[in-house]
Amino acid sequence: MRYTFYSGLALSGMLLLAGCASPSSSVLIGEARPEIPVEQVKVYLEKPESYEEIALIEATSDSSWSFGEQAKVEAVLQRLKKEAAKVGANGVLLEKTGDKEGNSVYVGTGAGGYSGNVGFGVSVGKAFGLTDKTGEGIAIYVEPGKKDADPVEEQE
Repeated sequence: MRYTFYSGLALSGMLLLAGCASPSSSVLIGEARPEIPVEQVKVYLEKPESYEEIALIEATSDSSWSFGEQAKVEAVLQRLKKEAAKVGANGVLLEKTGDKEGNSVYVGTGAGGYSGNVGFGVSVGKAFGLTDKTGEGIAIYVEPGKKDADPVEEQE
């Protein structure tokens, strides 16, 4: 009975971890700099005249608890800025935004015993119709004081 219960718990844990995906990622294409505060990272829609490419970055609004299109876009931008800050970039050159269907998978398990009999069950479900926002860009370093492009935050 204990063997079945513990193997069920182990299976549940593995399925739960497999269902967790990172909402942002980066791939270095240049030389990383020391990490900086996220507040110092600006988002650019147009290429500055001179900048250094550091990493390719992407993010989604998945698991952000953001509701509404604008809130989801803001979550994506914040995650892109966070990834850029980790590699020391002070800018994100936004290349693409879009939508994707959510990948929410739910796993449940149960085990019990009565009168010497043991029962074990696993259920798996998926939520349909949910969409997440996505964003891709390049983490860049722009020399401070250069006025060759305006970041998104300063445009109106």
